[in-house]
Amino acid sequence: MAASSPPAPAAAGARQGPAGLGTKAMVCGIVGVTLLPTVYGIVLSVLLGPAALVLGLVARSRARRDGAVAGRNAVIGIATGAVAFAVAAVVIVLTLTGVIFSGDDEEEKPADRRDGERVQVMTDRSGTLPWPGGAG
Repeated sequence: MAASSPPAPAAAGARQGPAGLGTKAMVCGIVGVTLLPTVYGIVLSVLLGPAALVLGLVARSRARRDGAVAGRNAVIGIATGAVAFAVAAVVIVLTLTGVIFSGDDEEEKPADRRDGERVQVMTDRSGTLPWPGGAG
């Protein structure tokens, strides 16, 4: 009986199956979610989230078209990519609006609009506090 030779390795530019793309989507999504607590991770999550979404959707559609069962990693990639992108986008928007609206605008301070000196009024309900300037 003749020995069969192993299959030839795929070419470098060969099209990947849904399992490879699904795994890449899952890795991008998990890395994006894991890096969210860091400052640079938020920026990376804005990039990794959509990458995981696109890879996951392509892998899922290829798996459905080819009848393969490699959709689980693609679904995990889609879910984690969406979470990573959404949370990072919300953090960036809140940070930018906080920076924009927290400016030191002197016209907006109510204390500067008052004329005269600031006076603090205290009410003595117990009758034990002496009044400034003499009679107690």
